[in-house]
Amino acid sequence: MTTETPSRTVASSVGRRLLDLAGRDPSGPAVTTRSRTHGWQTLTRSQLCAQVRHAAGVLRTTAGPDEQRVVIDLPNGPGFVVAVLATWWAGRVPVVIPPGATGEERAALFQDAPHAVPAVSFSDEPLRTALSEPPPRSQGPEPVAEAAEAWHLPSGGSTGLPRLVPAVGSPLTVLSSQQLLLSAVGWTPGGVQMVVGPLFHAAPFISAFGGLAAGDHIVLPDRFAPAVLAAGIERFPPHWCQLTPHQMQLIAADPKLAALLCRELRALMHTAAPCPEDVKRDWIARVGGDRLHEMYGATQMIGVAVCNGTQWLHRPGTVGRPFMTQVRILDRNGRRLPPGQQGEVVMRSAVTRRLPAAMAARMRRHAGGFYGVGDLGYLDADGYLFLTDRLDDVIIVGGANVSAREVENTLRGHPKVRDVVVTGRPHAVLGQAVHATVACDPAQPVTLREARDHCGGLLAAHKVPVTLEVLHELARSRSGKVERFRYAKPMEQ
Repeated sequence: MTTETPSRTVASSVGRRLLDLAGRDPSGPAVTTRSRTHGWQTLTRSQLCAQVRHAAGVLRTTAGPDEQRVVIDLPNGPGFVVAVLATWWAGRVPVVIPPGATGEERAALFQDAPHAVPAVSFSDEPLRTALSEPPPRSQGPEPVAEAAEAWHLPSGGSTGLPRLVPAVGSPLTVLSSQQLLLSAVGWTPGGVQMVVGPLFHAAPFISAFGGLAAGDHIVLPDRFAPAVLAAGIERFPPHWCQLTPHQMQLIAADPKLAALLCRELRALMHTAAPCPEDVKRDWIARVGGDRLHEMYGATQMIGVAVCNGTQWLHRPGTVGRPFMTQVRILDRNGRRLPPGQQGEVVMRSAVTRRLPAAMAARMRRHAGGFYGVGDLGYLDADGYLFLTDRLDDVIIVGGANVSAREVENTLRGHPKVRDVVVTGRPHAVLGQAVHATVACDPAQPVTLREARDHCGGLLAAHKVPVTLEVLHELARSRSGKVERFRYAKPMEQ
């Protein structure tokens, strides 16, 4: 397969880019969504522009000139897409938060925000109505100059309550740079892209809107369910798709669905969480090493590493080589480590040179303009990055460091364990002790003795779980990550 790079555009904004696409192919499909009440519905490029133009006009009359940020707390669907595009069209900044967020979650999201909580929201009238009502025949406003911030997205929900992370730069500028990154993981512009993750999460958001700005047909199922996915794939076979490892596992459990997805797939990219080795090998066998891609990064976009399946087979466990990014491994004193030695993973890129002060203050800053988000790992002699743990996932047992990931990987080898999360729990003598929460078949739950016997033959004694909790399923975020913070609680006395 030949890989194209995104065509450079002279458009001055995402809105102008949409108008250009609509002018060239007004009846071409832009966004297809599914709802439980209306089935599959497609907005053509001209229809999308008309709806966005109308919503942008309502936004301009609703929000005052000083109200530059607009809350978008909508589920996946046409309303979400139109709301984001209309916000950009009107020169405002979308502040995306999970739909149905609790009061505690909202307070945490805006805790470190350098600006007041936006007063304008697309879930309130009249903006809510503007997302679905037929646009008037009269023309709405033209796109205006874009803001210097592209968006705010939540991050950090896998290990604790999330915070909002801004993307610095105009929407078109940021999306254009992300298109270059997407091209490195198998994406080509103008194809059919199926988006199955929640749009408030960075990877699906960037994939969807980066694709829209390049002429993709975006297909958005309303939920991740085998029957829904199969129906969407049958009608609109995707050329490119982004999944989490957990979603890959669920799809692979239905061989017919997996085969259907791969029918016209040109490339598949996974991100958001470490991919178990058996899942990785299974999907390499399905789509081929040159078509399966992995991207390691963070919502803060301080840098990325990428690799394809063929590279991974030569170096099992790698998350790839840096892409438009410098990566260093540092020891506890901030000194650079040689290849093969584990330390903190830090990155430097074009993004790190223009980080807002409030955002930089929430990350781990190091000499030379390098930043870290708490990951541990090492580089091999050829510059491939391997992740080993997270700083906040290290459990200190009697003064010795225990990797939660190492214990989790060991427990996954037990035949009764379907899923697992390992955390530290307070211990009167050791300070912390290893606690495991596992998901099992209720008819065959693993016992603490079985778990300890299994781990005892593979791990040092201080790494073996002291306590165990058995559940049917583990709580996962809508982006597919285990919500570790839910299990990091003190033991009852």
